[in-house]
Amino acid sequence: MSLLLQLKDLRKSLGGRPLLDIASFEIEEGSSLVLSGRNGAGKSTLLKIIAGLEAPDRLAVVYRGRTWPWRLARRILQRDVIYLHQHPYMFDQSVEENIAYGLRHARTPRSEVRARVSQALDWAGLKHLANKNARRLSGGEKQRVALTRARVLCPRLLLLDEPFASMDLESREQTLFFIRRLKGEGISTIVTTHEPNVAKTLGDQHLHLCKTGPSRFTMVEPFLYDRTGRKVPLAAKGNLETMTSPSELVPPPHPSNDIDPAGTAAVPIPDITGVILAGGRGRRMGGQDKGLLEIDGSPLIMRTIEILKPQVGRLVVNANRNLERYRDLGFPVVQDVVGDFFGPLVGMASALEATTTPYLLTAPCDSPLLPADLCARLYNALKRGDAEISVAHDGTRMQPVFALLRRELLPDLLSYLENGGRKIDTWYAEHRFALADFSDRPKAFFNINTPEEWTALKEGKDDR
Repeated sequence: MSLLLQLKDLRKSLGGRPLLDIASFEIEEGSSLVLSGRNGAGKSTLLKIIAGLEAPDRLAVVYRGRTWPWRLARRILQRDVIYLHQHPYMFDQSVEENIAYGLRHARTPRSEVRARVSQALDWAGLKHLANKNARRLSGGEKQRVALTRARVLCPRLLLLDEPFASMDLESREQTLFFIRRLKGEGISTIVTTHEPNVAKTLGDQHLHLCKTGPSRFTMVEPFLYDRTGRKVPLAAKGNLETMTSPSELVPPPHPSNDIDPAGTAAVPIPDITGVILAGGRGRRMGGQDKGLLEIDGSPLIMRTIEILKPQVGRLVVNANRNLERYRDLGFPVVQDVVGDFFGPLVGMASALEATTTPYLLTAPCDSPLLPADLCARLYNALKRGDAEISVAHDGTRMQPVFALLRRELLPDLLSYLENGGRKIDTWYAEHRFALADFSDRPKAFFNINTPEEWTALKEGKDDR
């Protein structure tokens, strides 16, 4: 396939705040691209920019091999690209007149309008509705009319903004069918959706708008890739084929906001695997591997090991560099399963894949002051709240990387990563979670992020 459209150096702000920051975005002739991203990520804004309906702050457009500045490309895009809103507008006229609207607006000869509209009605299976008022149609029927109204204009690129919103299963399947037919006719499509399965069903390519800074979103590849960059099917990873699929998970109730007090429930230590997260870049420490910084002649991670080892049945280390040095500590080393340095949530998913115990306890390598009852309090909070995840709370704020997770969450977490998710608190909010009270130990979660904090620890100013 040849390249149809490429956007270069796209910048867009709303209300003076940066929204989109995309170095390059492209779509090929006759291809279907699925675009995901949470509400507010700028999906609709991006589609409107591509359609020439909204101006960016900065953009260069390469269209069919020729580069244009935005002000000149805009008219070409408005001619060859059609944007469909998730709730398509229907004129207070018949289905036939709605489909004919664009042709009449373009002053197409009447005889040609009649012929093209008749063919379009046959194509969409809408002959029986031709004389019905379009505003009285069902949501799925309106979407079919909108697709047909766009197709009859012979666009090169069709942009569908959340076309499956609030559709029943039958209407959704019909819409998918017609989008695939458009692709078969050589019309490129971009479809925005919140449904991860649509990407597998429809798209030649799946991209995700992901937050990378204050009010700024950029384009990333979905995350479920092996270390060579090759996409790996979910069923091929670990033992996922025997587990509950994400689509079978029951939507959880709203998470508890109560801070559970520590209890006395017996902790099933053999059922818990602990993971020490040491897979970061250490940027604020000048790129140093924080877990291997020495204190009193031993690597920093040893303090965390000494505290966590008695609390769990098995201990592993998540790391992406200096692997042999970590292995020399005597514990299994698990690398990130979806690339390097994508954040602690990927480290958690990697550890969940590497263990078979019902629970996973997580803690970072740079927090040497952990309490000896970390696991007990987290387990107690989990049980009290009938939760899927329990998270430490220091009395002021949640400490998200100090958590206890049920292993059955793995398929859902991989699906979240597959769709570009990175934020721990966002994923937690999708599940039943409880907060474990550590307000009596607020210094327990002290961690090393800067050279100054490292110096304070070595000099004994860590307020233990």
